[in-house]
Amino acid sequence: MKASKKSISIALLSAVILILMAGFLIEKNDQSDAHQALNPGQKTIYYGIRHAEKDRTDPGQSDPELTAIGLQRARYWATYFDSIPLTGIYSTAYKRTLQTILPTAATQELNPKIYTPSNLITEDFLSQTKGGVWLISGHSNTIPNTINALMKHDSLTDIPDHENSRLYRVVLSNQKISLDIITLPLSQKIE
Repeated sequence: MKASKKSISIALLSAVILILMAGFLIEKNDQSDAHQALNPGQKTIYYGIRHAEKDRTDPGQSDPELTAIGLQRARYWATYFDSIPLTGIYSTAYKRTLQTILPTAATQELNPKIYTPSNLITEDFLSQTKGGVWLISGHSNTIPNTINALMKHDSLTDIPDHENSRLYRVVLSNQKISLDIITLPLSQKIE
């Protein structure tokens, strides 16, 4: 009788261990899936900026660099985003957009991703960027179009040609979308 009780106890203990192990493996798999598919309640934030002031001395130049004021603004953006940990940065392949975000990229140790404005906002992009904080550098016509695509409406128009201080902030959270548009002129203190 003792041998059978001992056999039953070992069998019962083995079954409990197997159940616990199975539960651990299921929980572990669920956790790894959770890391791959971000929390659905998690916010995704996109910042959109137009390139800083460009050199207009040669009207025939299609890819001008930034002016001294534009370089000052680029440093300002780096200071502004210093307290906002970015997940990544997107920029068009133009000198002026890249020069605008390079100080921010250097400060945050990020390599900018080059994008084509008409192909940026796709289901893949939204899925890959979900849960992050992203900076997108573009142009007077492409940034409003990008923000319109993120917002799923077509209410924003081109940024006026003289305007380089506008910051768009789109927050996607729990099927809600919000937009803030802020104008951040250069301060006299920024060098």
